[in-house]
Amino acid sequence: MDQYEEQEHEVYGGEIPEEEGEMDAEVEVEVDMSGGAEDYEGNDQGLEQDPSSNSKDLEDMKRRLREIEEEAGALREMQAKVEKEMGSVQDSSTGSASQAEKEEVDSRSIYVGNVDYACTPEEVQQHFQSCGTVNRVTILTDKFGQPKGFAYVEFVEIDAVQNALLLNETELHGRQLKVSAKRTNIPGMKQYRGRPNPYFRSRRPFMPGPAFYPPYGYGRVPRFRRPTRICMGLAFVLRFKVAMNALAGTSRNFRLASRLLGLDSKLEKSLLIPFREIKVECTIPKDDGTLVSYVGFRIQHDNSRGPMKGGIRYHPEVDPDEVNALAQLMTWKTAVADIPYGGAKGGIGCSPRELTKSELERLTRVFTQKIHDLIGIHTDVPAPDMGTNAQTMAWILDEYSKFHGHSPAVVTGKPIDLGGSLGREAATGRGVVYATEALLAEYWKAVKGLTFVIQGFGNVGSWVARLIHERGGKVIAVSDVTGAVKNPNGIDIPELLKYKEATGSLKGFSGGDALDPNELLVHECDVLVPCALGGVLNKENAADVKAKFIIEAANHPTDPEADEILSKKGVIMLPDIYANAGGVTVSYFEWVQNIQGFMWDEDKVNKELKRYMTQAFHNIKTMCQTHHCNLRMGAFTLGVNRVARATLLRGWEA
Repeated sequence: MDQYEEQEHEVYGGEIPEEEGEMDAEVEVEVDMSGGAEDYEGNDQGLEQDPSSNSKDLEDMKRRLREIEEEAGALREMQAKVEKEMGSVQDSSTGSASQAEKEEVDSRSIYVGNVDYACTPEEVQQHFQSCGTVNRVTILTDKFGQPKGFAYVEFVEIDAVQNALLLNETELHGRQLKVSAKRTNIPGMKQYRGRPNPYFRSRRPFMPGPAFYPPYGYGRVPRFRRPTRICMGLAFVLRFKVAMNALAGTSRNFRLASRLLGLDSKLEKSLLIPFREIKVECTIPKDDGTLVSYVGFRIQHDNSRGPMKGGIRYHPEVDPDEVNALAQLMTWKTAVADIPYGGAKGGIGCSPRELTKSELERLTRVFTQKIHDLIGIHTDVPAPDMGTNAQTMAWILDEYSKFHGHSPAVVTGKPIDLGGSLGREAATGRGVVYATEALLAEYWKAVKGLTFVIQGFGNVGSWVARLIHERGGKVIAVSDVTGAVKNPNGIDIPELLKYKEATGSLKGFSGGDALDPNELLVHECDVLVPCALGGVLNKENAADVKAKFIIEAANHPTDPEADEILSKKGVIMLPDIYANAGGVTVSYFEWVQNIQGFMWDEDKVNKELKRYMTQAFHNIKTMCQTHHCNLRMGAFTLGVNRVARATLLRGWEA
């Protein structure tokens, strides 16, 4: 037991699977048989010298040998007991912990194999921080303190484990990681401890990095500013999970694309790091005289190809995690569309429905005052997004112009009277239809005669439905937050639009039958067009999808697990990074018109939009043929390659 006590191992209970290597320190058993051997040797000699030796000496010798064997057996039992107990003994610095506590830690941990031997705990933490707040990284070592290429990662949030599993087979130090859900703290591990640090990443002076770090504390559930937010807890959890999956999925697709392109690991890391992250506190007086404060974000991801571009959303659960994923997507999206922009995204954590128009105006102006010197015509050009509209952009334009003079090109999506572009309202939906036509043409099909199911009947979904109906397509089911309606013979879309405008709901529409919104995504059809929330296609429903084509009009509607399932089924998916690029393309046209001071008619806007969307599809197909990949990877390789080339040409290492 002395040898066991002298070994310097930190033990945290549990056992590592056999295929991952045995790491329990061996306890060598040394049996002192010198005395017995001498007795035996002496007596043996005595027997040879005196054949008539007393039989009593022989009995003593046999008895001594039996005692030695019993002592050896006891030591072997002690060795087995020590090896068995090593999995449950804790380090003296941590004290004894209950089984419940250990299981709770295990539920928040993952096992990582194939970690580079020279990898540091900090690098492992940085790699997995997009999944959630990392509490502790454990590097596996042998009894001599040498790394064995394995690690454990303990998160603060239990949901982070599922997100970490999505990063399986990503690369760190050029080695492909293997992430396992077999979570346990094991002996023989060198521990790296430290409190969760939301400002862990270097070069991030303004706000948390890609991982979600609540602004009200380390690793705690955000403390909502209004008591009414408590009832939104479930919605927050769902949106948080979707945001995490969006970031994990975006990072996964980027890394796969960079691997296909053979990018240098340093360049790959540089492309993932945002250019600037901004977090501001916006305090305004309400109409009743009370003060209220909201947190605003703006993440500017990349400017290698031109000014950064992205929407501003007003929503109660706006968080840096989701905003970062969307900013990164904008970088690749603008590159796929081949327009001279980089990516950005922003938002304010508020509920616009709970604010009056005057309160929204004050909030927008305060937010603009805080970031006006970090946006600009040739720096960062915001646009409308969820919870914002043309009026919001008009307020930003007016407030920005107070500091920098009249600058209509500082935002896009403005009212027509302030320099907005004709065709901008329908641009995203029209771009989706142009992208659909380009895809169907590859399979010798057309919109006319095919059946369509559309999830979401807001601005994008309603325009998609209207334009498909005009082209002879049969929209057999649609849905929104109020319900769903189906008609196997085709829904009269103009009538449905009138009914929705009059009632604000799809329920009760006489031109179709009611449908369970949960069944809409698995409804029989030729083309499925999700135009609403992200993550609606997941591993639970992907196997039941019956559509032959999926057009991703929403941002990140397909989880990575669903993507794999649908691909194996042979479903053709047009990725969101391309399919919904019509909005940002027409925003580019608006920006160009504002700079030139020369406005286009709507026919020219639509004609140019079709040209850009069609050309982008052909470029994606070329990348698919070059790298032997699907449309999603074709789009990502196209976008990432263009950004990487621009970055290298500008001299990123200088």
